[in-house]
Amino acid sequence: MLQINIRDKRDIFTVNTMSTSMKELEFQRMLLQVQESLTADEVQDMVFLCSDHIAAKDLSTVSAGRQLFLLLENRDLLSSEDPWLLLELLRIMKQNSLIRNLHFDAFTQTDFSTFPQRVSRYRKLLYEVSESICDQDLKNIKFLLIKTLSRRKLEKEMTLLQLFLEMEKEDLLNEDNLDVLREIISKIHPGLEKRVIQYKTESSGGMVIAQETGINSSDTDTPAPPSPLTSVDTMEDQVDRLSLSRASEISGGTVGNVQNNIMYQSLTENPEIPQYEMTGDRRGVCLIINNRDFSACTLGNREGTDIDKASLEAVFQWLGFEVVVEQDCDHMRMLQVLRELASRDHTPVDCVVCCVLSHGRVEGIAGVDGETVTVRELTETLSPMWCPSLFQKPKLFFIQACRGTREQRAVFGQTFPEDEDSPVSDAAVPRDSIPEAADYLLATSTVPHHVSYREKGKGSWFIQSLCRNLKLLVPRGTDLLSILTQVNGDVSRKTDKSGLRKQMPQPEYTLTKRVVFPPPKTQPPPP
Repeated sequence: MLQINIRDKRDIFTVNTMSTSMKELEFQRMLLQVQESLTADEVQDMVFLCSDHIAAKDLSTVSAGRQLFLLLENRDLLSSEDPWLLLELLRIMKQNSLIRNLHFDAFTQTDFSTFPQRVSRYRKLLYEVSESICDQDLKNIKFLLIKTLSRRKLEKEMTLLQLFLEMEKEDLLNEDNLDVLREIISKIHPGLEKRVIQYKTESSGGMVIAQETGINSSDTDTPAPPSPLTSVDTMEDQVDRLSLSRASEISGGTVGNVQNNIMYQSLTENPEIPQYEMTGDRRGVCLIINNRDFSACTLGNREGTDIDKASLEAVFQWLGFEVVVEQDCDHMRMLQVLRELASRDHTPVDCVVCCVLSHGRVEGIAGVDGETVTVRELTETLSPMWCPSLFQKPKLFFIQACRGTREQRAVFGQTFPEDEDSPVSDAAVPRDSIPEAADYLLATSTVPHHVSYREKGKGSWFIQSLCRNLKLLVPRGTDLLSILTQVNGDVSRKTDKSGLRKQMPQPEYTLTKRVVFPPPKTQPPPP
């Protein structure tokens, strides 16, 4: 067996009492052992990691380890005197047991950073990303690229690393251009986005420009990248700290929404902030998904939801929208109707609205079959990537559903029976929130992890307050975010007859302008 000694932490190797020919033979046996230990996918991983050193046309024919090793040897990148690249590849791929079996123990005990490293940080980053992506994530990534790469390529069986190589061919990805990768990863695996940002920061010398301030800061104290969305964590913490009995005394929806209200006040007080254009031939489509009948699963029927549906239908028709109602959708149908909406030409319209009335769980909105769809899956369907005619137009989502099972209460310890007049919960919407793309608004009936309420004879607290304030404030020229602030205030003051149950809605948005509906010329619909 080949015995390798590392001396002075340099790539100087000596083979004890062994002729040159025997040394070469032993090295080739070692390469054969490596080949037999690797799967076909692991060989392709090696191919990807070596793609900076060997032409793509040569690597395209590699299907076995020996072929790759021969290419590396022919380019003086691998030899018995210099096995460093092979060892680096095995280490990146976490093949530590194989390294030990090859009697490279001394290598694993040495400071690897002092030795020549031929695999770029960029390749290592992409490999790290690929290791965290499952098969379903890969399918989703292909779907996101369906209008960017050819369908023929995307329909081929390939690993994520092979897909990265295709993106590089199309100049969609390289070590200086990670924008497309970051955009995709943020939708599929948000946690990995931080790793991409870290790479970009380190590649720029560890210095970043703090957004808005223009102040340089080192990598060690770089703040997390600002999100265009409202902080749900901050909001929920504020809600939990405030007494809900005190909430009834607070107007303007300030409970847990202080930062948003500052934003709203600046919007309404500064007339220079632009508005989205509302001068199209038509206002747009308002899609209402009304899930009432849950008899096909274990969830209860949603009595009172038809009152919400009728209120929304009347108000948005009054505002000039074409209202489309979809009744009792299972999880697949919910996605399908959004895709059908995305397939329309929205060029002549101003915006689009989607209202979802359903049960909700922490992990998503429930269809009438009991299966869930995440908010992100619904909202991203209308992104400009899939619906170009909605580019730079507001996409407004209003969700009446629970976001968990916690109840917000004014006091604790008292219980009461259900009756026809008691509000019921829609508990059965996820933390993934809206996509990080411009021109979205997501108004949910409650903060994360908490239930929202619906009265069987009056409809839900959130939707009824929304419709009432649209009728009241749109004729006054009030922008939509200010209207939602008023909704926050109204709902925060509501309670059931026992005085125990409370609710706090939450708007999140990536709007870049104010949404101001033109005042209709007709009178608002009756309550």
